[in-house]
Amino acid sequence: MQATMMFKILTGVFLSLMIPGAVSPSWANPTTLNFISDIKGDVQLKRSQWNGYKKAKFGAFLNPSDKLKVSAGASATVMCNNLRVWTVPTGQVSFVSEGCGASKRRETRPHSRRGPSRAPNETIPYIISPRNTALLTNRPILRWNAVSGATRYKVRIQDAGLKLDWQTETSNTEIQYPGELPLQPDSYYLLIVETDQGESSEEEQGVDLSFTVLDTQKAESVRTEIAKLKQQKLSQEAEGIGLAHLYESYNLKAEAIELLEGLVKQGNQTVAVYQILGDLYLQVGLIQQAKSPYLQAFELAKASEDLEGQAEAQIGLGQVESQKTEAIEWLTQAQTNYQKLGDMPKVEEVQQWIKDFQ
Repeated sequence: MQATMMFKILTGVFLSLMIPGAVSPSWANPTTLNFISDIKGDVQLKRSQWNGYKKAKFGAFLNPSDKLKVSAGASATVMCNNLRVWTVPTGQVSFVSEGCGASKRRETRPHSRRGPSRAPNETIPYIISPRNTALLTNRPILRWNAVSGATRYKVRIQDAGLKLDWQTETSNTEIQYPGELPLQPDSYYLLIVETDQGESSEEEQGVDLSFTVLDTQKAESVRTEIAKLKQQKLSQEAEGIGLAHLYESYNLKAEAIELLEGLVKQGNQTVAVYQILGDLYLQVGLIQQAKSPYLQAFELAKASEDLEGQAEAQIGLGQVESQKTEAIEWLTQAQTNYQKLGDMPKVEEVQQWIKDFQ
C-alpha cells in the first residue's frame, strides 16, 4: 500500500537523522519553556517587540528578554526552563533572564504550513493516537476514528522492516497494545486500522503517522524531570501546563494531548491550555480536532482582552480552516492584533502566510 511504502521511506529519513554528524531531530535536544505559573493582582508584561506593557496572563510563555512589572501588593511566579520556580520581585521591573537564565524559548507552533489544511476523511478509520509522536510506554492506547456502519476493525502494528507485524480484531475504537511483541526504542512503527467494509486508515495521505518509543535513557530523563516539576507544588493547572510542555519537548505529543484533554474535560478556562492543545493537534495532523480548542482559546482571550492570545488563536484557526477566504480572514485579524501590540516581526510573518494562501 502507498502509505506503508511512504512509511518505510520516511523511516529511513528519520533514522538517517540519528547518524553521527547528521542533524538531530528536535526531540534529541529537549528544551522547556518559561511560563507564568501563578499571578495575582496587577502584573504587567512587555516583550521586546511590543510598544508597551500589557496585562500579564497566567500560562503565558516567556522569553529571556521579556520584562515583568509586579505592582505593590501583587505577585507572580514563573516556572523556569530549569524546572525551578522564580518568584518575581515586587515593586520593580525584572527581565525574565534575571530569574530563569538566558536560554531562549523554543517555538512549538509549526511555521512552515502553506495553504489551507485538509482534515482526515471522516469515512475512514484515521488514526487518532499514536501518530507522529514518541511514547514513554511500549503498551500504548491505540485510538482511531469511528466509521459509520462499521462493526469490526482489523488493527495492525508494523515496523518498517516487518520484524514486527501484530494484528487483532475488535468492535471498539480504542484498545491497549498488549505488548507480547515488545516495541523497540530503535524502531519506527505504523498503526493501521481497516473496517469490515474495507475502509483503511492508510487512505490518509501526506502526513507522518509513525511513532516510536523513547529509549531507556531518555525515558529516565523524562521521569526525572517530571519528578522535579512535581516537587515545585504548583497548582493543578500550572502543573498540567508544565507537564504538557515537558512532554512536547521530548516529542511525547500523545502524552501531552492526553493530559490536556483531561484538563479540558474538567472545564479548564485557561487560554494556554486550549492553545497548546490546538497546536499539538495541528502538529500531528488532526486538523478537525484542532479547530475547537483554537476557537475556545480565542473566545477566552477575547473575554480577557488578551491581544496576543487572540492573535495566536487566530493564527491557529487560519491554519486549520479549509476555506481560503475564511483562513485569510483569521490571519488578517491576527495581523491586526499584532499591529496593536507593535510586534512588527509577527506582523511581517503573518503577512507572508497571507501571501502564501493567496
